[in-house]
Amino acid sequence: MSYLVLARKYRPLDFGSVSAQEHVTRTLANAIRRGKVAHAYLFTGPRGVGKTSVARIFAKALNCERGPTPEPCLKCTSCREIAEGSGLAVREIDGASHNSVDNVRELIESFRSLPPPGSVYKIYIIDEVHMLSMAAFNALLKSLEEPPPHTLFILATTEAHKIPDTVISRCQRFDFRALPVREIEACLRQIAESESLDVEPEVFRMIARQADGSMRDAQSLLDRVQSFCEGHISASETEQVLGIVQHRSLFALSAAILQQDASLVLSLLDEIFAIGIDPGVFLKEFVSHWRDLLVAKFGGEAALKRLGISSDHVAQLLEQVSGRSSSDILDLVQLVRQGADDAMRSAYPKYALEAVLVRVSCRESVKDLGVLLERLKSAAAKGTLLARGGGGSTPTPPETAQLEKRKSPEKKVQEAQVSSQASAREERELDWPEFVHFSAEKGVCILHEQLRRMVVVALKPGRLELKGPDFSVAYLEKKENRDQLCSLLEEFSGRPNWRIKLSRGNTGAQAEDGSLAVAEDLERRQVERERVEDINNHPKVQSLKKAFPGSTIENIKVKE
Repeated sequence: MSYLVLARKYRPLDFGSVSAQEHVTRTLANAIRRGKVAHAYLFTGPRGVGKTSVARIFAKALNCERGPTPEPCLKCTSCREIAEGSGLAVREIDGASHNSVDNVRELIESFRSLPPPGSVYKIYIIDEVHMLSMAAFNALLKSLEEPPPHTLFILATTEAHKIPDTVISRCQRFDFRALPVREIEACLRQIAESESLDVEPEVFRMIARQADGSMRDAQSLLDRVQSFCEGHISASETEQVLGIVQHRSLFALSAAILQQDASLVLSLLDEIFAIGIDPGVFLKEFVSHWRDLLVAKFGGEAALKRLGISSDHVAQLLEQVSGRSSSDILDLVQLVRQGADDAMRSAYPKYALEAVLVRVSCRESVKDLGVLLERLKSAAAKGTLLARGGGGSTPTPPETAQLEKRKSPEKKVQEAQVSSQASAREERELDWPEFVHFSAEKGVCILHEQLRRMVVVALKPGRLELKGPDFSVAYLEKKENRDQLCSLLEEFSGRPNWRIKLSRGNTGAQAEDGSLAVAEDLERRQVERERVEDINNHPKVQSLKKAFPGSTIENIKVKE
C-alpha cells in the first residue's frame, strides 16, 4: 500500500475536527440543523486553512443517510464515497483547468440531472474559482441566481478580489482565517503522538511559524522533516532541512545593527549565506525577527508569548530593545522592511541586502528632538516645581536693590502676583518635558509613549491633571498604570501622595495638540523643510538646473 502523506491522513472528517474556523463550522451546522441551507457558498481565505475540507464535510452532512445532519456518521455509503472522492452526488472541479466558457456550459448541462439515489443534494465544489474567465463567470451567473432544485454550489478561492461582484452577491461568503501558531503547534503535537515520532518541542514551534498560518503547509513540512531525520527529530536538523536561519544568527545580526558595527554585519551575512541559506528565506526570517523586536518594545513579555515565542527568545528580545528609544526601534523596523522589499525586487538580492544592512547599521540613532530642546530650556531655568535639586539664590545687584526700595508696597504686590503667574506658567511648560524624559530613562516605555501624547491641563504641588486621547486615558485609568505614574512622580519630585485627574480628548490614539509628540513631529518637519530648501538653493543644484533646462527635482533624500 502506498504511503499516505500526513496532510491527507489527518484531514478533518467532521466539523468538530476543523481547527480555528468555528465561525464557519458553527454557522454551517446551525443552517443544517434549522433547515436553512443556501444554494451557493463562497469560501475564501489563505491556502491550507480548510476550505476544501469544510466543503467536503458540508457535503457529507447534507447527503448522509442519517441526514441532513450537522454530525455525519462517516460510515454510510454516501459519507465514504465523498471522503474517497468517488461519489456521484459530489463533483469537485478545478477552476484552473476548467476555466473556459465551454467547460461551464458542459457543467450547466449536468445541472439538469437529479441527485443519485440515496442523496438529497447534488453538490458542485469549484476550487480556485477565481481562475475562471469572465465569460465563464457570466455563463454561471444564471445558475447561481436560480439553481435547479436540490443543487448546491460551493466556490473556494484564495483570491476573492478577482471574483466579479455579481458572483459574490449571489453567494453566502465565509472568510477562513489563517491559523495561529499555537493552534498549529498543538495539532502537530497530536500528529507526532499518533505517529509515535520523537520530536524536540522547539521543532513544533519552528514548523508552525514557518507554515505562516497554513495547517497543510505545516503538515507537509513535518512530513519532510521526518523523512530527513533518523528517529529523533532535533531543532538543528530541522533548521538544516528547511533552510531556516538560526535564531542566534538573527540575534547576533540585529545586535550588530543596533551597535552600528557595519564590519560585523558583513561578516555575519557571509556566515549565513555560506551554509546555503536562500536570500528570500533569510529576508522573511529577518523581517519577522524585527517585527518581534517591535512587539517586544511596545507590547512586552505578554504580547511576545501570545505570538508563541519561547521563553528564552522572549528574554533575548526584551534585552535587545532595553535602553533603546521607541522612535529608534520604529525607525529601524521601517528601514529594514523597506530594504527587504528592495532586495526582493533586485536581480542581485544578496548584494542589495548587504548594502541595505550596512546603510542601516551606519545610521545615527533617532534623537527625540523636542525633548532635547525642552531639556536645554529646563537646564536654564531654576527653582521649577518638580526640580529634584534646589538652586542657590542669585545675589541682587546694588542698583536693583536701590530701585526695589523706591517702589511702593502696592507696586511690589502687583509685580509679585504677575511674577508668580509667569513662574507658574513657565514651570508647567518646562517641567513636564523633563518628567516625560525621566520616564523614558526609567525604562517604562509604554507609559512614556502615552505621556508624550498628552497635555498638562493643571500642574500644582501634589496634583496633576492631564488630557489625552482615548487610548492613553484608558491606559492610565488602569490601577497598576496609574500607580506606576504616581510612583514616578514621587521619585522625580520628592513629593508623595500625588493625585491625578484625567480627561479625554482625541478619539483613538492620535496625540493631543500641544503634546510633546505633536511638537516633536512639527519640529522635525520644520527642520526637514529647511534642509530641503537649503539643498534646493545650493549653487551646484542651481547649476544642474541651468545645464538641463526644464528638469525638475523629483526627490531629495536628506542624509542623517
